[in-house]
Amino acid sequence: MHGARPLRSTRRLQNLTGVLPRWWKIENKATAGVPTLVSIYDEIGLYGVSAGDFLAEMREIPGDIELHLNSPGGDVFDGIAIYNQLKQAQRRGTVHVVVDGLAASAASFIAQGASPGHLEMAPHSQMMIHDGFAMGIGNAADMRELAEQLDKASDNIASIYADRTGKPATYWRNMMRSETWLSDAEAVSIGLADRIQGSGDEVSAGWDLSVYARWGAPINAAAETGPAPQKQSAAGDKPLGDGWVMGADGTTRFDPDGDGDDDSTPEGDTDHDYFDEDGKQIKPIPPCPTGGKTSAKSQTQMLNADGVDASAWDAAKAWHAGAEADDPAAFYAAICAGKRNGDPSKQEAWALPYRYTPDSAPNAAGVRAALARLSSTQGLINKSEAQSSLEGLMKKINPDYKPGDQMDTGLLSAVLSQALIGGTK
Repeated sequence: MHGARPLRSTRRLQNLTGVLPRWWKIENKATAGVPTLVSIYDEIGLYGVSAGDFLAEMREIPGDIELHLNSPGGDVFDGIAIYNQLKQAQRRGTVHVVVDGLAASAASFIAQGASPGHLEMAPHSQMMIHDGFAMGIGNAADMRELAEQLDKASDNIASIYADRTGKPATYWRNMMRSETWLSDAEAVSIGLADRIQGSGDEVSAGWDLSVYARWGAPINAAAETGPAPQKQSAAGDKPLGDGWVMGADGTTRFDPDGDGDDDSTPEGDTDHDYFDEDGKQIKPIPPCPTGGKTSAKSQTQMLNADGVDASAWDAAKAWHAGAEADDPAAFYAAICAGKRNGDPSKQEAWALPYRYTPDSAPNAAGVRAALARLSSTQGLINKSEAQSSLEGLMKKINPDYKPGDQMDTGLLSAVLSQALIGGTK
């Protein structure tokens, strides 16, 4: 328990006096054309406060929802019920989620109920993910059974993060075991949020977050640390933020440590801060704030002898770039093999991304991932075309490939089990 209170509640004793208020608020349900505003600004489902009434009100919302979160978490099953209700609400309209201050524990996976492209972190907000915990009374067999149930619950939570980001559930369990605290930028960089947005005063609450083992601790190496403070590395370089700089020729590179390298590629990262010696990405790289032109050096360094992008694949990075593009519909059309019905400027109308930008080469791991997930991807209106395109790309990546081969999809599974960055939706 790391010295925490046995009940693991963030409420201080003085907060328990009197009648406990509702931990949610729903308003504007009757205003035509305006999203229903929903706020969760407290612990979720603890001290006998059930999520049942909340869900009953949620079912009455006819259209779009704007959910604001500032919560230290709470009961896992109430949280999953709310998450599932948000997913169902997407059939009636858009579910837009904003983390105003904190989305910790159960609140972090409630946030994942947002519609694709509609999960925002307010500036300076945080997110925390961790394994489930519980209290138990009984003999050794009871304790072993409880441990098994906790593992199942944590695996279930990890699958929610995996569904949202495309990264495998094993990747998220590793981060959960470390009780990982994420800044706004870190949450976006690893795919748990789509962007940083919003404004307003800093949010505070009377919670005692010392019940969590790693509250206030930096994100550890296993949980992927963020970039070092920005430095200006060479004369003429202009800092762009998030570790990116623009050179005198107008091209951009990722140089958070100011050593002149381009750490956005395996070959450019000579000190192996973001890629290991085998070229595997070990830390997330935030998207360039300006979406600027990449240097010719970084473009060619990502390509192998056959003109294929051999870098690690991060689907969340590709989706994010599309959402920020001047013409999202054209961007998505160029990077995705799969198409669904719907607004082409929205992420949900596309599937199976396999390259980072319209101008970049096909990513080898991205193509393999897209082909492996083709048969299980729902709602495609161009399945035959997508299959033909991806199989053609696979032939370019591996000349020995034949349609129907399991070799490359098996290789993908093996790589993903080693926590390859990314995936597809």
